[in-house]
Amino acid sequence: METTDNQPLENTKLRIVTKQLKKIVTFLTKWKSSSESSGKGGEPKKDKTAILVDLKNAFGHINPKKTIILLIVGVLATYLLSGVYTVNPGEQAVVRRFGAVLPQVVSEGLHYRLPFPIDQVQKVNVSEIRRADIGMLLPEHIHQPNEEPQDIQLLTGDENIVTVKAIVHYKVKDPIQFLYDVATNSEQLMRLSVEAAFVRLMANTPIDAILGNEKVSAQNAIISFAQEALDTYQSGMQITAFNIQTIEPPKPVSAAFLDVTTAREEKETLINEANGYYNSLIPQARSKANKLVSNSESYKEEQISRAIGDTKKFLSMLAEYQNNIEIYSTDTTKYRMLLETLDKVLPKLKMYILDSSDGSIDIKLFDPKTSGIGIS
Repeated sequence: METTDNQPLENTKLRIVTKQLKKIVTFLTKWKSSSESSGKGGEPKKDKTAILVDLKNAFGHINPKKTIILLIVGVLATYLLSGVYTVNPGEQAVVRRFGAVLPQVVSEGLHYRLPFPIDQVQKVNVSEIRRADIGMLLPEHIHQPNEEPQDIQLLTGDENIVTVKAIVHYKVKDPIQFLYDVATNSEQLMRLSVEAAFVRLMANTPIDAILGNEKVSAQNAIISFAQEALDTYQSGMQITAFNIQTIEPPKPVSAAFLDVTTAREEKETLINEANGYYNSLIPQARSKANKLVSNSESYKEEQISRAIGDTKKFLSMLAEYQNNIEIYSTDTTKYRMLLETLDKVLPKLKMYILDSSDGSIDIKLFDPKTSGIGIS
């Protein structure tokens, strides 16, 4: 029913719009013809009064007051909606109201600010890892003509000169300080802070230590010094990583320094190998010693237990013998001891079984040819 009732109304609106469009097209066609006739020196087909009449017929049905009100409302709504903005993931926004920075940082999401010129928004990517090159020029890193990094030559604590190249990675930790408290380029400020930290460290460190095994500790010290300077400047930047690419001595003595470094590395390698052998040998010796001690303790306990057992056995037998001395006479004991002795001795002797059917036994203990001795 709703579709059937609305159909005539829609058809009526369509006819009205079509009629008005035809009027506008007719008016434009007549205006063009009139302009062409005037350009050729001919008389216009219609005067200005006719043109005004056509305009009135074309737009006479429009209420001027309503149109003006609608235009004002539309412009105002567009102006107010211009305050809607989004902060992308990994970004933070800073709002300025009449030029003054609001202390609250805006996080990611959909937000609203008062339209321009009351509020202005600046967004900063705080998750991006930025990079600054120190004493070197990376081909993929674009610099302004007056901001390219220069070669750095530093004086060490033992009065040697070295050339340093490094790369520092950093990110924004405070967008307000990063945007409004730093008057110069942020990368240039980072580079200058790291160079100052380099000078501070190298002035108190001999060249052998820097070229040797103190490179990692030097990197950590430079990060600490540079971050301290950045915090003093209220730069809003945080160093995330720092890597010394090369530390090169002067070219005339670079070969000698290389030999020294190689010898030092070989020394460290030999020391590490010796420590490894020591750490592998000592535990084995300790294990064997512990095993021998353990076996000795076990043997000791076994012998003591056996001796105690034998003693108890002998004492019990002695007590039994003393209680029954009449039964166990001296001759019986001697005979028993004789049998026990023979039981231990006879298994170790050779035994001969002879035939004595004729009543005589001839045992040749020696060769008769040499001794002539015989038993019968």
